[in-house]
Amino acid sequence: SFAAGWGRDFDSDAKRWRFRAALMWVFANGMEILVYVVHNSFPRSFVFLVALSVSLKQISILTSSATRGTFYKQFAGQNENLGDITAK
Repeated sequence: SFAAGWGRDFDSDAKRWRFRAALMWVFANGMEILVYVVHNSFPRSFVFLVALSVSLKQISILTSSATRGTFYKQFAGQNENLGDITAK
C-alpha cells in the first residue's frame, strides 16, 4: 500500500526518497535500541513498538530498492548496458 500510493514519485524524485529511506532506517534502528533499553518500563507496548520499528525498516528497504533502478539508469548513460552497471 505504501509503494502503491507513492510509487510514481520514486522515479521523479529519487534522491529525496533515497534520503528519506536512509533516515527512516536510522530512526527504526534507534527505535529498536530504545525499545530494548526501556522494555522493562513498558512491557505492554513492547510488541507494538518492535513491530512498528520492523515495519519502518521494511518500508525503508522497499523505498531504497525502488529508487535503485533510477540511479543505475543514470550511471549507465546511453552507451552502457544496465546489466553491466548492476553487476559492478
